[in-house]
Amino acid sequence: MVNHIIMGKLSLHILVFLFMASLACHAEEVTFSASAPSSVGVGERFRLTFTLNARPDHFDAPVIDGFRVISGPSQSSSTSTQIINNQVTTTVSFSYTYVLEAREEGDHLIQPATVHVDGKDYSTETIRITVDASAGPGPQRTPSKSLEEPGERDKPAAEDIFIRAIASNANPYRGEQCIISYKLYTRLPVTNYSIERLPGFQGLWSENITRSGQPGVYSEVVNGISYNVAEIRRVAVFPQRTGKIRIDPMEVELAVRMRATRPQRPGSLFDEFFGGSPFDRFQTVSHHVQSNVLTLNVLPLPEQNRPDNFSGIVGTFNMEARLSHKELAVNDAANLVITIDGRGNLNMVEPPELQFPQHLDVFDPQRSDNIRTGSDGISGNREFDHVIIPRSGGKAEIPSIRFTYFDPNLEEYVIRTAGPFELYVDGDHLADNARHGMLAGDRYMADDIRFIHTHSVSWQPAGKLFFKSTPFYILLGAPAVLLLLFLVIWKRHQHMIEDKAGLRIRRARKVASRRLKSAAASLKQGKKEPFFDEIFKALWGYVSDRLNIPVSQLSKENVAAAFRSKQVPDSLAKSFLDGLQECEFARFAPKGMESPMEETYNKAMDTIVTLENELRNQQRTKS
Repeated sequence: MVNHIIMGKLSLHILVFLFMASLACHAEEVTFSASAPSSVGVGERFRLTFTLNARPDHFDAPVIDGFRVISGPSQSSSTSTQIINNQVTTTVSFSYTYVLEAREEGDHLIQPATVHVDGKDYSTETIRITVDASAGPGPQRTPSKSLEEPGERDKPAAEDIFIRAIASNANPYRGEQCIISYKLYTRLPVTNYSIERLPGFQGLWSENITRSGQPGVYSEVVNGISYNVAEIRRVAVFPQRTGKIRIDPMEVELAVRMRATRPQRPGSLFDEFFGGSPFDRFQTVSHHVQSNVLTLNVLPLPEQNRPDNFSGIVGTFNMEARLSHKELAVNDAANLVITIDGRGNLNMVEPPELQFPQHLDVFDPQRSDNIRTGSDGISGNREFDHVIIPRSGGKAEIPSIRFTYFDPNLEEYVIRTAGPFELYVDGDHLADNARHGMLAGDRYMADDIRFIHTHSVSWQPAGKLFFKSTPFYILLGAPAVLLLLFLVIWKRHQHMIEDKAGLRIRRARKVASRRLKSAAASLKQGKKEPFFDEIFKALWGYVSDRLNIPVSQLSKENVAAAFRSKQVPDSLAKSFLDGLQECEFARFAPKGMESPMEETYNKAMDTIVTLENELRNQQRTKS
C-alpha cells in the first residue's frame, strides 16, 4: 500500500514537471536560421545547416542549384533542461545538415527552407555563396575543418559495398550469346540507387534483359563475409569481332544509410528522456561505386568443315517445315512454312535459300517473330511463310531445305534439314501451259510469236505535230523541275536525319504520351510497381529528349542546370524535380508508404504539358 502511495506521488510530480517544461518550451520564441560559408572554391565540400529551436511538424527542403549534394539532410536534435529555484527551463534544438560540393564558379543563391511548427510556417533567409576558381582554403572557409569530423567524412569502405560484373562465358565464340550480370554486394542498408553511366559495349551487339521492378535480394558469402546481393542489371551480348573486347565499368550512385560515428554530447537522464531521437545516430550518405572491367576473349569460328551455306548464326536451334497442301488445283495457293526455334541471336536469322521449279510462282516470305528475353538470354522462334502458286498441272518437287549454324557447346557446325516435299497439281500439263503463255521446255510464247494487235488505235489530225507544241516544252522542262524539287526535298530530309537533337525534341512529347498511357493502364489495374516505373521513365525520357541531355548524363543537377539555361520558371522546375523524387520514393518505399497513384499521374501529366507549353512559347518568342 505504501509503495502505491509513493508511486502515485512520483507520477504526479513527473506530470507537473512535464507540464511546466512544455510551458517553458512554448514560451520561447521560435527561430529558424541557416548557416553556410560565404565563399568556397570549386570542388570544395562544405556544410549547409538549418537550425530550429522548436520541434517541427515537417521540414521543406529548398532546391539546391549549382552544388552537388554529397549527403543529407542529416537530422539531429538535442534537449537541455535546467531547474533553478523551481523554475524549469528547457531548450530544444533541431538541425538539418547537408554536405555540398561546389561545382560551378560564380554567385549562387540557396533559397529559403521552410518548417511548420504549431500551425505556423517559418522560413530562413536566402543565402548567397560565392564559388571561386581556386579550391584552396581561405580565411572564411572553415567548413573544411568541420568536415574532418568522423560523423561527416565517413564513407562506406570498399569491402562494405561494391559491384561485380560477371560474364557467363569469358571465352565466347564470335556471335555466341554471353550473359553479363551486374550484382550489388552490400553490408549496409541501401535506400536508393541510380545508374549514372552504362558501358558502351563496343564490338558487341547487346540486349537488355533486366527484370522489371525491384531486384530480388539474397545472401552470399564472399571471403568469409556475408553480403546482401541484388542483381541491378543483366545484359545479353553477342560478339561481332574476334580478339579481346573490353567492357568498361558501370557507374552507380547509391544512397547508403550509415551509423554516424560522431560522439554524442554527454548529458543527464533528462536529456535522454526529453530529447532522445532514434535518428540522431544515423545518416544517409551518397556513395559512388563502379563495377570491375570485363575482358572477353572472343574466339574465331573454325574454318575446318565449314559448310558453304553457313551464314554466321551461332547458338542451339531446331528447324521444321510444313506444306499446307500436298494436292491442289492450278492457280490455287499453298503455304510452305519454315520455323526456326532455339536459343541465340534470332534477330540475325535469314530465310534458308530454296530452289523452286520454274512453273511454281513463289512470293517473298512473310516473317513472324516470337522472340523472348529472359534471365537465360534471348530465345524463341522465327517463321518464314512462302506462298506458292502452281501455273501448270502435274507433280512438282520442292528440294530439301537446309539450315546451318555453329553449336558452341558441341564446337562444331550443325546442319538441320527438312523435306523434300512433293506437290501434286490437278490440271492438264500442256493445256495449262498454253493457257498461261508457256510452251514445252518452259519457254514463253511471247518470245517466239507476236500476237495480233487488238486494242483501239489513237489517230492524230494531219499537220498537227507534237514537236514544239506547248505539251512538248512542258514535258521537256519537267525533268529539270522535278530534279530540282527532288534535290530540295532530299536536302531537307538529310538535314532532318542529321539533326538528331531536333528529332529527339520532336518526338519527346509523343514518347512521354505513350509512357503515360501505359501508366494509365497500370493505374486502372492497380499495379503499383509498373505504374511508378512508367511515370519515372516518362519524366526522365521527356526531359532527356526535350532538353537533349544524353542518358549517361541524366541527373537532377544537370536537369536543373538545363532548366535554368532554358529560363524555365523555378516553380515549374521544382514541380518536375518533386515528381521525380516522388516516383523514386514510391518505387523503393516499403509497402503501404507509396504516394497516391492517381494524384501522381495527374501531377506528372500536368507538369509535362505545362513544361512543353513553356518551352514552345519560348521558342516562338525567339523565332
